[in-house]
Amino acid sequence: MRRVTAWLVVAVLGAAAPAGAQTRDVGAMITEIKPGRGRIEVRGPQMPDWRPAGPLLALKVGDSLRATDDATAVVVLAGRRGSVQVDAARSPFVVTAPPADTKLQKAYLLLEGSLGFFGSIPRETSRPVLSTRSVGRPPVILSPRGGLVMPDALTFEWQGYQFARYALRVVGPSGVVLERSGLTGGRLAYPADAPALVFGTPYTLQLFSGQSRVDEVHFEVVDRQRADDLRRDLRDIDQALGPDVSASSRAVMQAGVLASGGFHHDARRVVVAALAADVDQPSLHALLGDLYARTGLPREADEAYEQARALTSPAGR
Repeated sequence: MRRVTAWLVVAVLGAAAPAGAQTRDVGAMITEIKPGRGRIEVRGPQMPDWRPAGPLLALKVGDSLRATDDATAVVVLAGRRGSVQVDAARSPFVVTAPPADTKLQKAYLLLEGSLGFFGSIPRETSRPVLSTRSVGRPPVILSPRGGLVMPDALTFEWQGYQFARYALRVVGPSGVVLERSGLTGGRLAYPADAPALVFGTPYTLQLFSGQSRVDEVHFEVVDRQRADDLRRDLRDIDQALGPDVSASSRAVMQAGVLASGGFHHDARRVVVAALAADVDQPSLHALLGDLYARTGLPREADEAYEQARALTSPAGR
């Protein structure tokens, strides 16, 4: 059985209640953590002891959050209440129930759904990972890796040996749709002059090293109507969050909406873009680990979890 790191235990404990009950009770979620020289801790109502709080921890109504020394945390509040930065001066912060407001009820439910999605994910890591890139690791496709993808800006990504060349092949029900060889760098945008992918059709993506097929995954492009509905949901989430929520917290919420709908490829794209601007944010690494775990990449998930853990531990500061 896998060992669960301390901050991951905290996250799992937040999901101990039945799924339906937890979704109703969630009042906020930790979307950003910067421990600095201090600690971020959480305590339930009428509980005597404080315990360590980790990234992506769903907070229920009545929970208290505190920061010590120069530590800070950002919590996104369910309902049209934006976010709050909790520091030592604003501690303890008590999570309250969202106000009754039907104007943006759909957006509230979507936001609450993404909060509940993260609160329900068990985050485990088998052992500390000393290196993020192993020389002996076989090449793998990183994305898309199963599930649904939006119909625009489709990019294939893989991880392989530094100086090797690869070939990618996309196969549909009628045969090969796209084939490219001599690829380096681990990334290929779907060419504009390639045949258009058919909405609702399952495709197979294959990665080759020389003549050997080293990985194979499946994906499906959704139709324009479903894509438009998803974009509308994302706009509703943005409106519910308000204009003052930070880019990293907004990315966490957007990725939650995408991933909870099965759009792991697009959720990963949002997280990777956010990490490029905020590489030291543990929540983004933890979220990336969740996405890798859900798409069958346990080693990559372990590495992302370990990076998140290192950024929240004294040794990582």
